Amino acid sequence: MRRYIRFVPNILSTCRLGIACYFPFSPEENWIWLIIAGGCSDFLDGWVARRWQVATWQGGLLDGIADKAFILSVLITLVCGGRFPAWWIPALIARDLTVACAAGYALYNRLWKSFRRMEARWSGKLATGGQFLFLILVVLLPFLPPIVLFLAVLLSLYAAYDYGSLFVRALRERAEHEVHFP
Repeated sequence: MRRYIRFVPNILSTCRLGIACYFPFSPEENWIWLIIAGGCSDFLDGWVARRWQVATWQGGLLDGIADKAFILSVLITLVCGGRFPAWWIPALIARDLTVACAAGYALYNRLWKSFRRMEARWSGKLATGGQFLFLILVVLLPFLPPIVLFLAVLLSLYAAYDYGSLFVRALRERAEHEVHFP
């Protein structure tokens, strides 16, 4: 059985990518169910990977890509549907932008090991939870209470700071361990 379980997390992440591609073309009455399905697949892929000890960094990367694609697809669709202003998107995805910038920097400077040390953190899980709560409430409520938006933004900004600090710390540790020759 374990032989087959190892594929489940990546299948769930791939399904979330499929939902992300379908979401902009789906009828509005399906939006809430697609967001719930995306949130459940996000929770379950990580839970199965940890529970059955089949987590890999490649699976984590696929999960992260699926998360970002899903959130962006839904946010852009909701903005195009007039549900909230587009200028909130960068604040809502501050953590995602920080991680993407760190990955780009690490890749460009051949510091991939420093980036790979950035494991999932509670701040990121809270930011993701805030994003999903925000998405659900935007779809369900005709007039979204501003506190929900501010909460999602604050969680995202806190996670951006946390991940950015972690990456800077990893770069400093790497620099301290390098031997410099004159």
